[in-house]
Parts: sequence; structure tokens; C-alpha cells
Amino acid sequence: MTTVQEIEKAIEALPLADQLRLYRDLPQLIGRDPEDLEWQRLAIEEFFRDDAADDISYDRLRADFPGHRPLDCSN
Repeated sequence: MTTVQEIEKAIEALPLADQLRLYRDLPQLIGRDPEDLEWQRLAIEEFFRDDAADDISYDRLRADFPGHRPLDCSN
């Protein structure tokens, strides 16, 4: 088990209040601007909107984000 996996398991074991506090404080803990992280999140969501079946590079990148759920753009 890697250190990251150990940290993930420890976070999952925390009470919800502590998880939410960590979520709020994480950008500062890792030395990132919260606004930069929000822009990054939006960019990743936009990237995954286009699900071209013939794009093997896309499929490989998508494998790096196994928890990602594509947005429903059918509305």
C-alpha cells in the first residue's frame, strides 16, 4: 500500500466534520490557491464532456481519473 492510499483510507475513516474541514483547508495545506484548483476542476470536467469513441488518447487519460463521472450534457 502506498502512502497516498494510506492517507485516503485515513481520510475515509474521519468523521464527516473533519473530512469537510480537511476539504476546505487542503488547498492551503498543499500550497495551492483554492481558485486555481477550482479552475483546474472546471477544465477537467470540460475535457471529459467530449467522449469521442475513436480517441484512444482520451481513453488513456480517462483511465487516470477512475472516479470521474462524465457530466450529462443531454439537457
